[in-house]
Amino acid sequence: MRAIMVIILLGIMNTLNTSIASESKTNILVYSNTNGFRHDCIPVAIETLNELAETGNWNIHSTEDSLFFTAENLESIDVIVFLQTSGNILNPEQQILVEKFVNEGKGLVTIHSGTVTEYDWEWYERAIGAYFTGHPPVQKGKLIIEDRSHPATSFFPSGTWVIEDEWYSFDRNPRDSVHVLISIDESSYDVDDNKWFEGVEQRMGDHPLVWYRYMGKGRVFQTALGHPAELYADTLFRKHIAGAILWSASSK
Repeated sequence: MRAIMVIILLGIMNTLNTSIASESKTNILVYSNTNGFRHDCIPVAIETLNELAETGNWNIHSTEDSLFFTAENLESIDVIVFLQTSGNILNPEQQILVEKFVNEGKGLVTIHSGTVTEYDWEWYERAIGAYFTGHPPVQKGKLIIEDRSHPATSFFPSGTWVIEDEWYSFDRNPRDSVHVLISIDESSYDVDDNKWFEGVEQRMGDHPLVWYRYMGKGRVFQTALGHPAELYADTLFRKHIAGAILWSASSK
């Protein structure tokens, strides 16, 4: 009889431990809807996030269906990731839900093209800090790691990082309203090559690429990095993305 009771108690404890472990996971919504340019790297990027989830104690739900954005569904989510999104991807009611989601203490991360998303959403404009205007062809550039105290940059071995990517320019310098983590040395690449964006001035001088800010009780992280599919195999870039997500979730 005692042996049976021990087995029952062990079963209850295992169930409780599993429940506690599940509750401690970071729940991430990866949203890759596009209503404009669509990046070829989206499948690789989703696969990378799933791989990071295996070691990062995350639960990931990936979708391109805006109907997922309901109050009930977002209740269990800690961080929304706009992954390679473009154009208008949410209706006004869904936008209000995202505003509430962040303002009440949760996180929003945008990867690469968050600044090419929702140009007519006033709250999002403040949250994201700037909008995309143009870029030259993919090429090498020298990134300046301005702040190595953040989880998305703390692992960089030096003050600069040279990689190949698509270097975005923006309609304003967001530095006064955000905390910049990484900028780019415009002398390290052909910033003036704008054959796809005729008439656009891409030279910014002070040229931030990665930054964060607080919105209400929540956190917004924006990285313009992540265009080439090959970059998702880079150890430093993967740590960069993981650190951004973990930081954005840490206000929960």
